[in-house]
Amino acid sequence: MRYFLITVTVLFLSVIAFMGKRSDTFSRPPWQVFPDMDDMEKYLPQRENAYHEDGRSDRPIPVNTVHRGNEIHVKETFAEDYNDDRFSDDPHTIALTQGLNADGKPYSGFPIEVNEANLELGRAKYDLYCAICHGVAGDGNGPTKGFGLPNAANLHNPARQSGLGKPEGSIFNTLTVGYAAGATGMVSFADRLTPTERWAVTLYIRAL
Repeated sequence: MRYFLITVTVLFLSVIAFMGKRSDTFSRPPWQVFPDMDDMEKYLPQRENAYHEDGRSDRPIPVNTVHRGNEIHVKETFAEDYNDDRFSDDPHTIALTQGLNADGKPYSGFPIEVNEANLELGRAKYDLYCAICHGVAGDGNGPTKGFGLPNAANLHNPARQSGLGKPEGSIFNTLTVGYAAGATGMVSFADRLTPTERWAVTLYIRAL
């Protein structure tokens, strides 16, 4: 037993001498049996990067990417001379991105071209995101109705935001911010559909 205790003590002291105390500092990198990419090379935002032709770490936003967050306030974050067509005060841009007229009221009409391509885009996005609740025909009889969610709006109802005579910007706004109605309310689709796609869905709803 005595030899066992001596052996354990010697091993313990050897480990402490070899590894050092927790508070010790070292000039050389530590040994890592399983590094788990702790020392992986990375490029920080707004830094140079020789790998890309433009020399930037930040990459341009891919086409048709849905931006997260509230883009409207980006122009308030950057310098006054920051220029981006998406955040300009041009009436068409305001209508396209916010669904509003210059006076702040819901936009009437469409800031995108009313053509077959946009109508087909709207149909595809409607079938993907909307038909499950509102039904293929927009009458509120989607598959979820059979699972205890009977409150999906009938888009043909004149009293709804989608009713005839209501400005198209109202539909766009509902797609953008959602509709609060308890547990069965409609969520925002701003993180899934670009402004152009939301307008295309609005166009398709009008076609329905």
